Amino acid sequence: MKMDYSKNIELALALGFEQVLDENAYNGKYYVKNSIIWIHNISALKCKLGVDSDHELKVLNYDVDSYHKYVNHTNEMADNEMVLLYRAITHEDGEPTYLSDGVWLYPDGSMGDR
Repeated sequence: MKMDYSKNIELALALGFEQVLDENAYNGKYYVKNSIIWIHNISALKCKLGVDSDHELKVLNYDVDSYHKYVNHTNEMADNEMVLLYRAITHEDGEPTYLSDGVWLYPDGSMGDR
């Protein structure tokens, strides 16, 4: 089974994307990193924006490359990716690592407030 919406958001946050509130965005928020916007569902996005190609989305600053990298991930694969991220960025093994906006990444790849 493909990664669900909540796990998709967790992955985006773990990869350094930050939440931006916007009443026009899906569920009232989107996620951005270095002015590039995370994509949850590329087909729905293309339909909403009236574009046909990945290139058009790239021109609009959408992260098409990450979308294609993670689109077929399951929740378990996303969890494994977040464990690898934790190992790459942690300063003290076994302790949560602060990401941003009050969000912490735990050794098992889960995220939460502390």
